[in-house]
Amino acid sequence: METLSSRTPFPEEDHDLVGRCKKGDEQAFEELVRKYQQTVFNLIFHHLGHCSDIEDIAQKIFIKVYFSLERFDNKRPFFPWLYRIILNQCYDELRHTRRQRVHTFTDLSLQEVESIERLIGQGDQALPPEGDRQELYSLLYRLLDQLPDKQRTAVVLRDLEEVPYERIAEMLGWTEQAARLKVFRGRARLRELMVKALRKKETARR
Repeated sequence: METLSSRTPFPEEDHDLVGRCKKGDEQAFEELVRKYQQTVFNLIFHHLGHCSDIEDIAQKIFIKVYFSLERFDNKRPFFPWLYRIILNQCYDELRHTRRQRVHTFTDLSLQEVESIERLIGQGDQALPPEGDRQELYSLLYRLLDQLPDKQRTAVVLRDLEEVPYERIAEMLGWTEQAARLKVFRGRARLRELMVKALRKKETARR
């Protein structure tokens, strides 16, 4: 599946399409939707896994784009802005749906902690099977919800989307050093949350 790191950066034609949309050109918006529709589907699948309402979620995203375009600064790249809308909508879906079984942080096992660390660390270690992985993603996103917004975005982009640090900095208007620092602090905070959950579980058993 296509990832953010594999795409060419910020196509120039977006500037023209967005400019036309801002002037009320409905056809330009339809072109923008056609251009990014498959990308939106892919990212929803990546973050939420198999679900029957991917098209409905994509429609919500494009509705938000439509009504927010007036406030978008067309001097900036379009895709990073769109990506943040996609990411926020996926967080909302994970918060408000019950497709995954109820799983609290105190249910965390050491094996799940190690699996989540592999998810955010990637590397050469083998990932969990696909079915288990989607449940771990669900739990991971609930942990990510407890991070400050900038740390959460940085961790998702670097560790789940495999975006290079320099690209993260460009997308979010940071220096590369700031991007690295936010990823480092986000990872550290995630580990603190998981350790805390394990300690609570051990205390409850006594």
